[in-house]
Amino acid sequence: MLDAYGYEPVREGPTEVRLHNCPFHPLAAKATDLVCGLNRAFLDGYLAGLDTTAVRAVLDPRPGECCVVLTDTGPGPGQDGPR
Repeated sequence: MLDAYGYEPVREGPTEVRLHNCPFHPLAAKATDLVCGLNRAFLDGYLAGLDTTAVRAVLDPRPGECCVVLTDTGPGPGQDGPR
């Protein structure tokens, strides 16, 4: 679905999806903090609409990519991580 919004998602490992395109790039170039914050909030809402707590949107800017990466939230409270 993120393809339809122009993000060009690519899985990079078992716990991370990088967004290789920023659909808001022209605006982000002029007001990076504002636009990247709004973009992360948009993706938080998108994930909430999917009713998932296993994935979160975090800011991780890299040149030429979207400033947001989707990552595994890891084990929940009281759960052990991988051993």
